[in-house]
Amino acid sequence: MEQHLKKIKRIFNGQEYPQTICISYSLNMLTYLGQWNHKDSTRAYKIYFYFISLLFLFHFYALVRDLFETYNDLILFGDNMCVTAGVALVLYKKVYHNYYRENFEEIFGKLQSLSKENDKRITPIRNLLRTYFIQEYILTISTIFLGLSLIVAICGHSFLDLTLPIRAKYPTEVDSVEKLVFFSLFQASVSFFLIEGIVFIDGIGGQVMSQMSLQFHILSLEFRTIGHTLNNDSTCGSGVPNHISMVRQDLHELIQRHQQLIEFGMNVNSLYQPMLMAQLGCSVSMICLTAFEATLTMHDLFLFMRFAVYTLSVLIQILYWCYYGNRVSYMSTMINDAIIECNWLGSDTSFKKDLMLTMMRAQKPFKFKVYGYFPISYDTFIAVLSRSYSFFTLFRTVSK
Repeated sequence: MEQHLKKIKRIFNGQEYPQTICISYSLNMLTYLGQWNHKDSTRAYKIYFYFISLLFLFHFYALVRDLFETYNDLILFGDNMCVTAGVALVLYKKVYHNYYRENFEEIFGKLQSLSKENDKRITPIRNLLRTYFIQEYILTISTIFLGLSLIVAICGHSFLDLTLPIRAKYPTEVDSVEKLVFFSLFQASVSFFLIEGIVFIDGIGGQVMSQMSLQFHILSLEFRTIGHTLNNDSTCGSGVPNHISMVRQDLHELIQRHQQLIEFGMNVNSLYQPMLMAQLGCSVSMICLTAFEATLTMHDLFLFMRFAVYTLSVLIQILYWCYYGNRVSYMSTMINDAIIECNWLGSDTSFKKDLMLTMMRAQKPFKFKVYGYFPISYDTFIAVLSRSYSFFTLFRTVSK
């Protein structure tokens, strides 16, 4: 740990370039939490993985049982529904990640290989690698603390009113201090693993999008510098045709990398869109439910803070995805601007035609879309808020 912190400090101070992508650190943390059954897992780790999974299922079972017993009480039912929906989303994402483990590992491996290739390029590109790494690392640390604050908000009140942190119906009645302590510790522990698990699962998704943005950004830098030596004196004379041929070869290589990046992005989008669909649906329901519950519990400070933090966490979660989705779209269109700024005036007609075709493709932004209908962008974030507010208003009207 000390060695890791020293390395991160050197990267932050500009003394060293990152040797790996931030996804690898998130995968390590997800492994420690028993939620990533990677291909090199030992037998002991698999036992740990399935044990954690059984605890999650038992917790979910207890929540669902209590949910059916509190449907007559609006506050209790809303409270249980918020927690149950959140746990269901986490379980779905965990199962999905591990079921398509090989597909995800292929994507992570591709991004790692691209990072290693770019690390051998010019200094501005290596500086970009470091900048993106620092941004991803800071955001990951911030979301870890956000997760911890949500755990405190969910479990904190139990220390004051001597009740379970989360309402649940277990096979045995919680009718003694010993059972109360045991199940309170159980819920706090499971909440920690669930919440921090979703922090890293979503963090990895955001980091994949961030790396996509980085690759588009790097391509725009390289397109901007293409052909800058065509008018140099050193290229005049008998070597001019060979030099033009080399520049054209560089251009075709960039075009090929651009096409491969778009194809890779489409594969990433197809893999993530079921999770994003579940995220959008759950976000709308959880935002309106938690906001509605917060208005009903304003007389109780601890309950109000619990729902307020929960609402804030869900808002940040969906904003996290939309921010990176919007960033990918923006960076993909920067290639068009970069081509305009390159030395196209000093090139021949064939070269200009290749540039024009690339510009036409780059004018269409690459977007992460959920089944072709919902782009992951700021517009979608606004739409989620709008739908959530509509349902919130409906609940308020019905409750009165």
